[in-house]
Amino acid sequence: MTQFGSERSLVSSESTISMRVVRALVHAIERAGVPRWKIIQSARLTPEALDNLDARMQRGEFYRLCEAALDLTGDPAFALHWSEQLAATALDPIASLVAHSEDLGQALQTLSQYHRLLCDDLGYRVSEQKDQLLLHCVTLEGASERVQRFMAEATATRFMGLIRVFRSGALPERVSFELGAPAHEAEYARVFGGRAHFNEPFTGIVLDRELLSAHSAVRDAELHDSLRAFVEQRIASLTEGMSYTVRVRDLLVRHGAPRRVSMPEIARALGLSERTLRRRLESEGNTFAEVVSTALSIAARRCLCDEQRTIQETAYELGFTDKTAFHRAFKRWTGITPAEFRRSHTDQHDSPAAEAHPVLT
Repeated sequence: MTQFGSERSLVSSESTISMRVVRALVHAIERAGVPRWKIIQSARLTPEALDNLDARMQRGEFYRLCEAALDLTGDPAFALHWSEQLAATALDPIASLVAHSEDLGQALQTLSQYHRLLCDDLGYRVSEQKDQLLLHCVTLEGASERVQRFMAEATATRFMGLIRVFRSGALPERVSFELGAPAHEAEYARVFGGRAHFNEPFTGIVLDRELLSAHSAVRDAELHDSLRAFVEQRIASLTEGMSYTVRVRDLLVRHGAPRRVSMPEIARALGLSERTLRRRLESEGNTFAEVVSTALSIAARRCLCDEQRTIQETAYELGFTDKTAFHRAFKRWTGITPAEFRRSHTDQHDSPAAEAHPVLT
């Protein structure tokens, strides 16, 4: 079988999730017979925030809500059931925009391009290898093993639904999970058509690459264009109050190798001249070099979560000429060495203490 372990990366618990997603989960817990006051109390939510669709919640807090969903409903397969029953309208306008894409390839590109309406960081990565396409669930920083399973189940199930928008009855070649088989393994067999496997080197869905060209049965090109214009307006309103320091940092982190991106390239991506970008960063008390350093710190931690990638390989991918220079820089950023960070991450991932409730969602 094709090995995809090198695709591992890390999603920060401090990134945010749209209140649309939060409300969809709360409504599902309510439909399971749990009163809202109990959900709010258990997950320590702010009732007023649930009424504001433009509000955001930190992932750490959202993970706490996922734990509450499992505890309050008593349903260990709740994530599978929630994702199966999740109405597309709960995640509009993104869900409708995706459904009206020309084909599955455009749908995946749309999700990647406009995901910020739903979350800051995608919980998956897409890669292609020969005749296969992989939708790879990533490691979630600060999440317990229960939440890692919850989010993997929810993501994989939603992708199954997405695939079938473009090809009715389609099944993946394989659905892999790093964690072992749960007590509700029979539900995996039902949802994933008997294609689920456990104790795998990665969590994700392997598809025939040919599915990328599968067409949507509900495709409406005119509606798609209108929805895209609307989504772009919403994205612009979300970033309107965002500092240029954060915008530049996010672009650098998404690139994966911040040191290999020039200031003129970032300025063009933001629709600015290099001189204007420099002035705006200076007005916020930062320089481009300082933002690159911050982005490198984030990217380095994500890369180090991939245990199949050596520290030297990580150093090279991030643009360092040798392992020693990377070692010095990482210790300056975090106070510990890359090896110490990797050991602490591995210990946290393997320890039973990792099942405790996270401090944030």
